[in-house]
Amino acid sequence: MKVKVSNLGAIGEGTIDLSKKINLLCGQNGTGKTYFSYVIYGLLRNKLHIKGDGVIADKLIDERNITIDIDFPALLSYKKEMLKNTKEEIDTIFGIGVDVVEKLFSEFTIEDIEEGDDFKQRIISAKIVNKAKVQGIGVALSKRENEAKITLTITDESIPSDAIQGFRLLLNSFIFYTLAVYPISGVDVFPVERNSIYTFSKELSIRKQEAMDNLQLLVDKDKKISKFDIFFNSKRYPLPVKDGLMVAEDLAEVKKTKSDFYEFAEDLEAELLHGKVQISNDGEIQFRPDKSSRTLLPIQMTASIIKTLSSLVVYLKHIANFNDLIIIDEPEINLHPSNQIIIARLLARLANKGFRLLISTHSDYIVREFNNLVILSQKDNDSIIKVAKEYEYKEDEYIKIEDLSVYSFAYKNKRSKQIVVNEIPITETGFEVKTMDEVIDKQNNISETLYYSLKYGEVK
Repeated sequence: MKVKVSNLGAIGEGTIDLSKKINLLCGQNGTGKTYFSYVIYGLLRNKLHIKGDGVIADKLIDERNITIDIDFPALLSYKKEMLKNTKEEIDTIFGIGVDVVEKLFSEFTIEDIEEGDDFKQRIISAKIVNKAKVQGIGVALSKRENEAKITLTITDESIPSDAIQGFRLLLNSFIFYTLAVYPISGVDVFPVERNSIYTFSKELSIRKQEAMDNLQLLVDKDKKISKFDIFFNSKRYPLPVKDGLMVAEDLAEVKKTKSDFYEFAEDLEAELLHGKVQISNDGEIQFRPDKSSRTLLPIQMTASIIKTLSSLVVYLKHIANFNDLIIIDEPEINLHPSNQIIIARLLARLANKGFRLLISTHSDYIVREFNNLVILSQKDNDSIIKVAKEYEYKEDEYIKIEDLSVYSFAYKNKRSKQIVVNEIPITETGFEVKTMDEVIDKQNNISETLYYSLKYGEVK
């Protein structure tokens, strides 16, 4: 998908290609990077319910493996409805009231700029594989290159009878979502508030807060309250934060599932955390240090790097699926520069394992390391190979130019109130983020001037 947003707060216009393995958002504070990320999350989380007659589901249950034609007109309508719903649900995405929407987002629009024929041809030419649980029943969807048909397979040995009705209702939605957002299979987000989500999940409880809000509605006798008012009243948190809290409240169930990336999460623990992130039977996050294996620390008593990365570890161990889009707001939070460099390499490894990444960052260390990884991808250069060995880079950390897009968020000029989103050119030597380079150059000049002033007096 090539998504274009317009009039998103101060952002005049911005377009992003979600088929890229890595999309990197750079810019000063207050330039709309989080707004942009949240809208993309809201769009991809918007798995619409498509009412069907259950014919495809019934046939699949009977035969366990079927091949059907892709209904492209219905698929394009599904995409349009996803975009329409995202615009209409902007209040839920940001956790704000209708009055704020009118003030900040009244002219907001979102569209997919990929033409219908281009989209159809891209899907036909693609090889697609996706697996999911639909109402608890395992289903695999596959499509061979240059075909307009998909094959559906039930992967579970037995089908619970009490799941069939829900399966009939939700199967079409799974099919349309998989094709509409290809090559993405799902979306997860790690907002800047991720440190607090696990540390204070009980205090920030979604269910507790909703109960209090609904109670307040019920005791307010001056208002006429309907059941719908109560149901839709939850706007205390932005959607990414709310979803994170919902996961934190359900960790006892989450731990029962082991993802295909469990071992990769253990590598992350060994390299960065030097210990194990665990979930107790009561759903509490705990940490067991390698140097003191008998010690089990509650998450609030751990180092900031552990708090920062624990949510990513839990996701990779128990939730992650191939081709998920992972949205990370400021992965550098609370990390020493040496660990920021390691995080950059980790993110590249995630991309090369099949994930898509949407990252916003203020870290010059991450930007510089991404540049290094782009240069390292020029593997036919003997000198580059020598440097890679000397500094112990792994081949699965390299970033190909075609897999990366970098965007600059900045005001048009000093007087302008409108932010423009521009794609930064990438060459075999990497890319430049001017808003970072200018600050670093200025600080270096100040330091140099101060040094010579101290040593030699006034500098002309």
